[in-house]
Amino acid sequence: VYRKVTLQECFVKTNKSPIGVRWVIINKGDEQNTDYRVRLVAKELKTDERLDLFAATPPLEAKKLLFSKFASGRGSSRGSPLKLSFIDIKRAYFHAPAIRDVYIDLPEQDWEDGMCGKLEMSMYGTRDAAQNWQNAYENAFKSMGFIQGKASPCCFVHPTRDIKTVVHGDDFTSLADRQNCDWLATELTKYFELKVRAVLGTEANDDKSIRILNRIVSVRYTNPRRLGIS
Repeated sequence: VYRKVTLQECFVKTNKSPIGVRWVIINKGDEQNTDYRVRLVAKELKTDERLDLFAATPPLEAKKLLFSKFASGRGSSRGSPLKLSFIDIKRAYFHAPAIRDVYIDLPEQDWEDGMCGKLEMSMYGTRDAAQNWQNAYENAFKSMGFIQGKASPCCFVHPTRDIKTVVHGDDFTSLADRQNCDWLATELTKYFELKVRAVLGTEANDDKSIRILNRIVSVRYTNPRRLGIS
């Protein structure tokens, strides 16, 4: 994420001291089933109105549209059953190259007198990390042949593979048939480290429920000919 450089370089480039860092420890589980995550983050505080550091998020209606199309029961352009794929990018910001010259204090475990760290990749806690991540996934989707949405830059469509994807931070939600859901996951591994959290569908080997954005999305049958999603 960073490489060591001299403190002198930091002062020459930025006329400031390096940005402080701290370790953040979070238990994503509970007291009985602990799941601790430990991450080094920067402490870059907002000091001005840098509007150029904006990063987009999609409207909730974008995901609802994918769910509605899935619940319609229509197949893909090839006639195959549609699936809802949910992909989580691990440590997303660390996959995004740093754009600015950002210097950080070295953590105690890697301390070296007279040295600091210059970011090679984006670090959590820096102001432009989200924007850099947006640039990273935009470039990845475009290189795979996707067309980016005009109303929302977080929406993508693959015209030949019939894949529709909505990106919300590090969560990718896609609507496609099983073959193309698998293709997308395989292609994304060329750019990012990821986890396929679920592939929802009506077939026996498909997942039937997932929690995303503090909501539970589940597939159910209201009668033998009608599919519902809640």
